[in-house]
Amino acid sequence: MQAIADGRHPVGSLLPNEFELAEQFTVSRSTIRAAMRELQASGIVSRKRNAGTRVEAVAPLHSGGGFSQSLGSIEAVQQFGVETERHVQRVAEVVTDEQLARALGCQPGRRWLRISSLRMIPGDATKTPICWTDVYIDATFAREVRTRMDSHRDIFGTLVENISGRRFGEIRQDISAVGVSADLAEPLKAVPGAYALSIRRQYLFSSNEMAEVSLSIHPADRYSYSMRLTRQQVEIA
Repeated sequence: MQAIADGRHPVGSLLPNEFELAEQFTVSRSTIRAAMRELQASGIVSRKRNAGTRVEAVAPLHSGGGFSQSLGSIEAVQQFGVETERHVQRVAEVVTDEQLARALGCQPGRRWLRISSLRMIPGDATKTPICWTDVYIDATFAREVRTRMDSHRDIFGTLVENISGRRFGEIRQDISAVGVSADLAEPLKAVPGAYALSIRRQYLFSSNEMAEVSLSIHPADRYSYSMRLTRQQVEIA
């Protein structure tokens, strides 16, 4: 953090890799990973698999605990599963009625496997959840997902990709402001009606076929979302 604040690692640059940092500070790679999680949670860096750790700010983006996420690709969404812990609360097979179909963006009568989980920051002594997430997976994959879910750490989207042999070409995301519902207040350790973000992600194969939807509730004081927007270069003839 001091090196970043001093400008030795400017905003937008990549930090040295885990091996280099471990050697520099004479610590283990697991210690470096823990430090990177702290930096990411404070919003100072963002991390992408196979792309490195990018400096996003010279000081924490928000005070107190919580989790900061910077997204710009499908791989960045997948990294969320690596940086947080999933604690499954319940699993059920459901058929969408009209209300749930509107929430998911699908037709009524469609069958899904619903996996409800709490997400935690590893090592957080308070055990305060980041969010509650209901993941809806197309019934086609339900049996194998049930078989393999306990040993799968990443987000369920990567498991669906592994099972299907296909890759998601697009994730559609919608964010809205809501209040924490009474039934989620206790597991989230939040006050009923407290400010929260509702995030819906629809996972689509290249054929535009939607195979998964996630609905997440993030209490406002525990999560921030950031994007990097750049101006398109327009050539003038």
